[in-house]
Amino acid sequence: MTSSFPFRTVLVTGGAGFIGSRVVPRLQAKGARVIVVDNGYVGMPLPEASDGVVPVDVDIRDQAAIAAVLAEHKPDAILHLAAVHHIPTCEQKPHLAFDVNVLGTQSLLDGAAAAGVANIVFASSGAVYRWDEGSLDEEQTQTGATDVYSITKLSNEYQIAGWAGRTGARAHIARLFNTIGTGDPNGHLIPDILTQIGTGEAQPVVKLGNTKPKRDYIYVDDVADGFVALLEGLPEGKDVEYFNLCTGNELTVAELVGLMGELMGVDVQIESDPSRFRKIDRLQQLGDPTKLISRRNWKSQWNARRALAKIMGDLGYKVVGSEAV
Repeated sequence: MTSSFPFRTVLVTGGAGFIGSRVVPRLQAKGARVIVVDNGYVGMPLPEASDGVVPVDVDIRDQAAIAAVLAEHKPDAILHLAAVHHIPTCEQKPHLAFDVNVLGTQSLLDGAAAAGVANIVFASSGAVYRWDEGSLDEEQTQTGATDVYSITKLSNEYQIAGWAGRTGARAHIARLFNTIGTGDPNGHLIPDILTQIGTGEAQPVVKLGNTKPKRDYIYVDDVADGFVALLEGLPEGKDVEYFNLCTGNELTVAELVGLMGELMGVDVQIESDPSRFRKIDRLQQLGDPTKLISRRNWKSQWNARRALAKIMGDLGYKVVGSEAV
């Protein structure tokens, strides 16, 4: 364990997932022993067992099983990433979303209390903020969830804050914005756009829904570093705190498409497809990362152009010019 990292053992739920699989080796590099909890919901395998990694196949909704894991390993801290994230799935299967995200979280919290675990970092969402113009701020912007996913995440924030207050634990909550990267089982937008662009035509046509909404896109490696920084600083500050995990920059979907076209050297035409419009789709979701930057010495290292070039290269698409990484 490095002198600056405060925890010997960290339990990571969703540790085999898109973000979790990148956090685990970073925690290992800090010298922490990592208990990787995952039930394979998104189809990604648990890591191999090693001196510093203990993989555990368990569903967080299984109260007895998750309590037993916590009682056995008694981690110093928990990073809670496990959830149903895919927005269409949450809308189509709200019972599943609430079962995993809300009741599963309660099972984890109950087991943590019984095992004496008093430190948790939780992955919430920037979508918990009320629809507003300008950058969304942890201290000033009010919350106001509107879709199933954000409602479950805002519920989690209340659950965890209440749990911390009752048990005397510490809970720092990351409001995570739109994460992009290779290997995201929920990342349909960028692969869909690439498939449509990669037709070999000089002016490919991309069919999309609403292209006006702006989002704060953050690369997955920056996200993983952010969660490690939050764990590292968890003993500091208030018992319950909220941090935006974002870049502070935004792109519309149309701008995202244009940037991908530039990187592929083609002039992309966008065609509106009403069947692709979401019933609930906020026009803006820009985060203010100032608190995380100032309090945790973290800063995004990947701008959107570099992140897209990396994703495209990983997926086998040719990137023109000097943007290849």
